[in-house]
Amino acid sequence: MIYNIKNLSCSYSTSVRPVLEIEQLQIENGERVFFIGPSGVGKSTILESLGLMNNTIQADSNSVFDFLGESFIDIWDKGEAELKKKRNENFSFIFQDNNLFGSMTGYQNIISGAIINGEHEISSLKRKAAVLVGELLSDLNIKNGEDFNILEMSGGQKQRVAFARAIIANKEILFADEPTGNLDWYNAEKLMIYLDEKLGSDKTAIIVTHDIELALKFATKIVLIDKKCELINGEENYYGIINTNSIYSKNDNTWTNASEDKTLEKVRSEIRSKFIPKKI
Repeated sequence: MIYNIKNLSCSYSTSVRPVLEIEQLQIENGERVFFIGPSGVGKSTILESLGLMNNTIQADSNSVFDFLGESFIDIWDKGEAELKKKRNENFSFIFQDNNLFGSMTGYQNIISGAIINGEHEISSLKRKAAVLVGELLSDLNIKNGEDFNILEMSGGQKQRVAFARAIIANKEILFADEPTGNLDWYNAEKLMIYLDEKLGSDKTAIIVTHDIELALKFATKIVLIDKKCELINGEENYYGIINTNSIYSKNDNTWTNASEDKTLEKVRSEIRSKFIPKKI
């Protein structure tokens, strides 16, 4: 078990109202967990919370937020040094806007995370990066490990460089926020197949996406964050909620939700229904 979460609320310091409530969520080693849901339900919040990128945790005496058996409820009180240590030891990230460095070359971008995390064999890292570039960026015709300019790349090419940077970091958990948003369906699927192969069965991927079909094809677990409305002082307050009904787990070709086995078509129908706007 990597994450075990119960009765946890997530919100930001600018608001006492919840952004996301997690009644129950468990993530196991080697899973491909896709978080999906309509806008405004806390999809990015879950990545920020699990990846220790932002202090959103609001806990009470009934709350559980365990990572590899260690409680993360009070980890933000331990200071930035401890937070940085946990992130560097365990997590790699693919951000929606890539977060590549325009002042660095392509290879420098790819190996930057590994260097920051303490791996200093530059020549070895660059050889690994050259392999990844050859596999991911064949359309650039980069030869014999020659470097390339990030500023001259398309959005899709930059996204693949971001994938390479996350893969070469070789962490236990890869977080990705809309990692295929700049890609057409063919390259999106191609990249997910590649990511699945590179991570292997002993690494975990936690991915936020709007792409239902991508989640149905590559996830071992889909977490559908539903939107809940609560009246506060007469005003409607919307936030996301995760509970046992939110979680669809895949075993071979069968999906299970709330202890009920469901076909792929049934799961697709239920998930799509949450995205269809309701008539006012």
